[in-house]
Amino acid sequence: MKEENVKKCYHKEETTKEAGKKIKDTEDPEGKSDLMKDTEQPESKYDLMKDTEQPESNSDLMKDTEQSESNPDLQEDTKQPGSDLVLLDDPRIRKEYLDCMRELLIQITDFGMQQEALLGRSIISHTKYRLKSRDSIVAKMIKKKRELTEENVFTYINDLAGIRVVCLFLDDIYRVRDFIYQIPDLTILKEKDFVKKPKNSGYQSLHVIVQFTNGRKVEIQLRTIGMDFWSVLEYQLQYKKHHKKGKALKKELFSCAIDVRNMDQRMLDLRQSIENV
Repeated sequence: MKEENVKKCYHKEETTKEAGKKIKDTEDPEGKSDLMKDTEQPESKYDLMKDTEQPESNSDLMKDTEQSESNPDLQEDTKQPGSDLVLLDDPRIRKEYLDCMRELLIQITDFGMQQEALLGRSIISHTKYRLKSRDSIVAKMIKKKRELTEENVFTYINDLAGIRVVCLFLDDIYRVRDFIYQIPDLTILKEKDFVKKPKNSGYQSLHVIVQFTNGRKVEIQLRTIGMDFWSVLEYQLQYKKHHKKGKALKKELFSCAIDVRNMDQRMLDLRQSIENV
């Protein structure tokens, strides 16, 4: 009896061990729990963020989003400077500037036709006009170090509207300039003569700022075909000035400006020599 009881107990213990081993193998075959630990779960939250580049949880993402939406300072930082200003997008203001430019162009064109009949030759090649873009307005206000407000823009920027009169000869520039001074109900605010005294870059043009009775200001640029040719191409090359060959480029552009001026003078001399025969 004792021997049978011992065998039964031994068999029972073996059965229990085997059952436990089966349970263990079922829960973690081939030590898979260690594999899951190594491959599916990084050792820390830092590793999770590093490996997936995702926020720790959706709740954290929502929290960050809600904070940025509820914080007006964060929203203001994302706005472009001057984006809240109407400026020339106001149809009424835009029309006023366009009407001023149209009036100037009509009077200057009529004067050119009168001069053609009187002199027997043209004095104006062509005219252009433009309204300043929002980006240009903002950039100019920043350059002037003025607070970006509607009032300051219309006060301190004189060339929101601009027309360009391209003349044939040097002396034609001053014919048109003298006529502008005679236009009724037009106030001359400022004149800058970059023809007689060019900018350091070589830029040449005569600028006259005029103001109408409604307070709107227009800049008039007077230049020859050669000056306009140089100015347009120089503007296209401006972004190259910061190139490693920028100094050489500026020097070459200045040299070209001198060539343009010499050519304008030679053309004027040729015309006058013909007229004096």
